[in-house]
Amino acid sequence: MTTLDPLGEAHARRRNVRFWHAFIWLLIGAVVYAVALALALLLYPDAKDALAPVVGPSLYLTPLFGLPYLLVSARQRGWFRRVGYFTLLLSFSHIVANDLAWGYGVANFPLEPSSSDYLGFLATGAVGGFAGSVLAFVLLIWTRLAPLTPATRAIAMLGVAVLTVLGALGMAYGLIMTDAMTLPLKPSRFVFWFLSVHLPWQAAFAFFAAWLMRLRQRA
Repeated sequence: MTTLDPLGEAHARRRNVRFWHAFIWLLIGAVVYAVALALALLLYPDAKDALAPVVGPSLYLTPLFGLPYLLVSARQRGWFRRVGYFTLLLSFSHIVANDLAWGYGVANFPLEPSSSDYLGFLATGAVGGFAGSVLAFVLLIWTRLAPLTPATRAIAMLGVAVLTVLGALGMAYGLIMTDAMTLPLKPSRFVFWFLSVHLPWQAAFAFFAAWLMRLRQRA
C-alpha cells in the first residue's frame, strides 16, 4: 500500500518551482543579453574594438544575463549575494575567460584566419568555455549560493564538460559560418558569431546554475 505524504510532495513541488523559476528567468536573461549584444555590435563604430578584451560589448553587457532573475527574486533570501554574483563575479569570470581565449587565439592563429583553421577555432572556444565555467561554478559555491557537497561537485564537473564543448562548437561553427575574421572586419558579421558563442553557453549555464542553487534551497 502506498503511503501518501502531502507535506513531502508539497516540499518537492516547491523545490521544483524554485528550480524552474531560476532557470526560466536566467534563460530570459540570456535572450535579453543576446538582443542587447546584437544591437551593440550593429551600432559599434569600430569592428576591431568589439573584439577587444575587457572593453568589448560582450563583456560589459554581462550583467544583463542575471538582471531578470535578480528583479523577480528581490524578496528572496540571499538577494544581495545574488546581485554581487550575477553582476560583478560573473562579469569577472567572463573577462578572464575572454582574455584567456583571446590570448590563445593571438598566439596560435595565422594573421588571416580561414575556415580551414577548424581545430584552432575549437581550441580557442574550449579555452574560454572551460575557464569561464570553472570560475563561474567556483564563485557560485564561494558566495554560498550553492553548497560544497559531492553532489554539487559532480554537477559542476558535468557542467564544465558541457560548457567547454559548447564554447568550442560555438566558436568554431560561428566563425566558419560567418567568416567574421575576414578583412575588412564588419560588425554585422560578428552578430551571428558572437551569439553562437554566448547564447547556447548561457542557456546551458542557466540550467546548471539553477540546479546548483536548487540544492542549496533543498538543504
